[in-house]
Amino acid sequence: IWDNIRALDVLETLPFVRRSGFATIGTSLGGHNSIYTAVFDERIRVIVSSCGFDSYLEYAATPWEPGKGWAHPRYLPRITDYPRDRIPFDFHEMIGALAPRAFFASAPVRDGNFKWRSAARIVAAALPVYQLHDVPGLIELVHPDVAHEFPPEVREQAYAWIERYL
Repeated sequence: IWDNIRALDVLETLPFVRRSGFATIGTSLGGHNSIYTAVFDERIRVIVSSCGFDSYLEYAATPWEPGKGWAHPRYLPRITDYPRDRIPFDFHEMIGALAPRAFFASAPVRDGNFKWRSAARIVAAALPVYQLHDVPGLIELVHPDVAHEFPPEVREQAYAWIERYL
């Protein structure tokens, strides 16, 4: 997250970069990094996550042990400091914190890593925050019938979303 924010700082100094805000787009690790970074940097006005999240409690890689799943050294190694039922936050709070910024997500129905129904519950839980901001149309979730991938037709939807809201 820190590195991503510093990269935005550098981008802002370049004469050919528009300073009206940024968009972020990513798949899998890039998908949840898009969310994490946008939570901490409001310069990101449009967020796209493909195959990038489900609830920490429902993530495919179990059991909850050091070095596995979300506790992998490249993800959140200290998450196992908390018992599974006492994690202090989950994706529904993070996505809710993105409001009123535009959020588009793809959660494929055959993804073997992130569960699409969990992603749907998360987006449904974040929707009231978007409604509170009177922007329920700025959060969208699609479920392509593919595995852990970002198919061309969904990428085109994401690019159009970015163009529309950036």
